[in-house]
Amino acid sequence: MAFDRSDGETELEVDEIQGDVLVGLQKDFEWFIGFSIADVSSFKAFLKLLAPRITTLRTVLEREFTIDLQKQAGGQEVFTFVGVNIAFTADGLSTLGVSGADQIDDTSFRSGLAAQSVSLNDPTTGEGAAANWLVGEPQGKLHGIMLITGPTKTSIDAELARIDAMAGNSWVAFFSGLGQTRVLDRGHEHFGFLDGVSQPGVRGQIDAAFPAHKFLTPSQNPHDPGQGLPGSDLLWPGEFVFGYPSQKPDDIDNPGPDASGGPQWMKNGSFMVFRRLKQLVPEFEDFVETQGSALDMDPDLLAARMVGRWKSGAPMVTTPLQDDPVLAEDVLLINDFEFSQDVAARRCPYAAHIRKSYPRNDITPAGTGKPTDFEQREASEANTQTHRIMRAGIPFGEEVTDDEAKQNKTLQDRGLMFVCYQTSIKNQFEFILKNWVNNPAFPPASQGQAGHDPILGQAAGGNRTRQFGGAHVNYPVGPVGAQLQLPSDFIVPTGGGYFFVPSISTLATVFAT
Repeated sequence: MAFDRSDGETELEVDEIQGDVLVGLQKDFEWFIGFSIADVSSFKAFLKLLAPRITTLRTVLEREFTIDLQKQAGGQEVFTFVGVNIAFTADGLSTLGVSGADQIDDTSFRSGLAAQSVSLNDPTTGEGAAANWLVGEPQGKLHGIMLITGPTKTSIDAELARIDAMAGNSWVAFFSGLGQTRVLDRGHEHFGFLDGVSQPGVRGQIDAAFPAHKFLTPSQNPHDPGQGLPGSDLLWPGEFVFGYPSQKPDDIDNPGPDASGGPQWMKNGSFMVFRRLKQLVPEFEDFVETQGSALDMDPDLLAARMVGRWKSGAPMVTTPLQDDPVLAEDVLLINDFEFSQDVAARRCPYAAHIRKSYPRNDITPAGTGKPTDFEQREASEANTQTHRIMRAGIPFGEEVTDDEAKQNKTLQDRGLMFVCYQTSIKNQFEFILKNWVNNPAFPPASQGQAGHDPILGQAAGGNRTRQFGGAHVNYPVGPVGAQLQLPSDFIVPTGGGYFFVPSISTLATVFAT
C-alpha cells in the first residue's frame, strides 16, 4: 500500500544539512579545492570561523524559491549567490583526531577512492591510474575538499581568497579544479547530452522553516503519489542523509529504519564521491561518425542508443527513432517512462547508459524467482531504489577546438567534475558501477549480451576494449544484431576521493574542538 503523504513525513533539519547534498548549490562556476591539513590546532580554529559561512539546505531553498518567483514574474536578474561547502576524507578525520572516526561503518569510505580504484575497473596504467591522478594521494595527502560556487568566476575567486586568508597556514590547498556550465550548450555535458535529468525525489517536510512549502519534493504526478515529477520516485531521505528513514529493499513506499553510519555525530551528514572524469570528446564523435556510417545509420541515433536519450534529453523509450526537443522541454514528460514499456529493449538498449546506471523497473537479480512478471518488476524496483545517488556535478574545460576536431584527438582537458551524495558508498555509488555499469551480463534479461555501459562502463585490466550490444536498430521488430566493439574508453578518471560531509553542528563542535 502506497505511503499516504497527508499523514506527514520526517521534518528535515534545514539548518544542519549542507546545501549541496539534497538540492545543490546554485552555480555557473565552481571551485573544487583539494587540501591537506598542515596544522591541526589552527585548522580547528579555522573551522570555527568557517562554520557560519557554510551554505545550508535552508539557504539553497531560500535561493531556489527566490529564483522561482523571479521566473514567474518574467525577471532576468542574475543573482550573486555564492555557496560554500566542505567535506573530509577518512584520513582527514583521522588527522583531526575526530573521536569515533575509525568506527564509521562504510569500509569503502575508510579505504578511500584510490584504494578502491582497481575494483571499479579504473585503468591501472596511464593518466587514469590512481598513481597518476591530478587530485589524490600522488599530489598530496588529501584530507578534504572545499566547494565554492557562484554566478561568475570573479565571485568564486573572491570567496576563495577570503577563505584562504581565514585558513592561513593551517592548510595546503594543493588542488584547484574549476568547473563551469557550458555557455554554448547550457545544461549539457561535453558529449552534448542534457545532464541531470533523472534525479530521485526526496521525501521529508520543510514546512517548519517554510510554511508555504510542506515537502522538500512536492508530488507533481497525479497518476502516481509515489513520485515527485513524473518518473522521479520519491525516496526516503536516509538514502542521502544520515539520521532519517531509509528505503526498504522490499517495499518501495514505506519508510525503513533511520540511516546510521556509526558515530552519532554523522546525523545530518552524508558521504560524497568526487571524480574528475576526463571526456575524450573528439574520439567519441569520431567513433559514432565512423560506426554510424558503417552501420548505415545516423550518428546521432547511434549516440542516442549508447546513452538512452537524445542530446535534447528526450528518452529513447518514448521516442526511439528521432529526437523530440519539444517533449524534452516539458518537465512532466522528459522523464516519464519505465523500462517495462520496453521489455525486449527494442527502444532503449539494455546497455544504454541510462538503463545501466538506473534500471528503474527492469528485472534485476532481486526480482528473479518471483512467480509473475509484475512481482518480479515490483521486487526489482524496490531494491533498485536502495542503490540511488544524488548527483551534483558540473563540466570543466573549454569547448573542442578546430585542431582537435580535425585530428579527432583530445589535446585539451575537458570533462565532468562528477559529484554524488549517498549514505553508503559501498551500496550506492560502488554498487552501481560494479553490479550494473561494468557488468556485461546485466540486466539478466539481456542473457549476457548487454555488454558494458558504452559511456561510463570500464573493462577490468589493461585491455580497455568493451562490447556494446545495442547499436543496431531493432525497433519495432528485428534481431538485436552483433555486439559493437568499443576499442577504448571515452571517459578517463583523473582524480577524486571519498568524503564525509558533516552537519553544521558537527563541523563547529566535534571537528573544530
